[in-house]
Amino acid sequence: MKTILPARRHWSLGLALAAALTGFGAYTASATTAPAPIPITSPACPADLQQGEADGCVTQLQAELNLTGAHLTVDGQFGPATDSAVRTFQGAHSLTADGIVGPATKSALDAAAAAASGTVDLRTQCGDLQTGVSGQCVSTLQTMLNTFNAGRLVVDGQFGPATDTAVRNFQAAQGLAIDGIVGTGVKNALYTGTPAPLPSGPIDSTRVLNAAKSYLGVPYVWGGGHSLRGEGPGPSLGTCDGYTGSIQPCPANTTVGMDCSGLVRAAFWFGAGIGLANGGDTTEQTLDKHLTPITEAQRQPGDVEYFGTDAHNTVHVVLYAGTDSATGADMMYEAKETGTNVHYVPLRTGGYWYHVTA
Repeated sequence: MKTILPARRHWSLGLALAAALTGFGAYTASATTAPAPIPITSPACPADLQQGEADGCVTQLQAELNLTGAHLTVDGQFGPATDSAVRTFQGAHSLTADGIVGPATKSALDAAAAAASGTVDLRTQCGDLQTGVSGQCVSTLQTMLNTFNAGRLVVDGQFGPATDTAVRNFQAAQGLAIDGIVGTGVKNALYTGTPAPLPSGPIDSTRVLNAAKSYLGVPYVWGGGHSLRGEGPGPSLGTCDGYTGSIQPCPANTTVGMDCSGLVRAAFWFGAGIGLANGGDTTEQTLDKHLTPITEAQRQPGDVEYFGTDAHNTVHVVLYAGTDSATGADMMYEAKETGTNVHYVPLRTGGYWYHVTA
């Protein structure tokens, strides 16, 4: 339906750690050459870190030591200076000053760095987070979600619609249940996942289709996915303005999901880094500079088909998924109507076809 619109790097200490890695305090940073940081308590790091280690675990270690008063170059190399800083920290915290960063030192260092930075560890200091929660746990969550390009969030400590959308986008990208709740699975993925920049350059249709596939099962919502509240692309609350669905009362402004153009928008944003029509409806999308009209015979996987009275007066859109290898049928991804979910079904034809280019 047409929507009428108003308009490996890992984290453990949020913004303050990011600042540390880019020159916080008096020390000299070398973030451009240091291995990407890995939480020192993660299984990816040795049980004991010590002199001679060179990896992202040491990058993280050095950043945390700097937050607690050291002045190290953050280069991921556990040399004599890092060894000395570890011993100094251990001595100040009643630990054996042997320069070996084992479980006790890791735990004390994480706690001290978090206290110094004003951030928290979502896994150990925060319960489940969801809409309505506020505070430092949410601020840290928002910072990490921005790092993963899951949203464009203001870090204000308020878990509102924009943060909910970003959480759902992150869950979709990580193959987690899309429910907007930050529980153990989401937290672990935030700390162990590797952020990747949004795609750019020539469009890879496989990435676009995988982005669409990640939203299978998300409810159709009139106006959902269109930044009505500044959320950015992805599942969101919709609107009851212009709603004509058969389900009454209108559920759109109380249900999180996406409509047909919202699905296509999210697929191209997260799959190709393209913001079709800046969140506009189907007709506005057909006018986007990235769309080139093609014939049905020219269609390829990743092309879009709009339905309406003419090529620029449309009410519905689907994403062509190509031929299913198991059935031999041409398939599409679609958000059809209220009461249904995003689905993968045989292609309907007879609409107006467009190819999307970068």
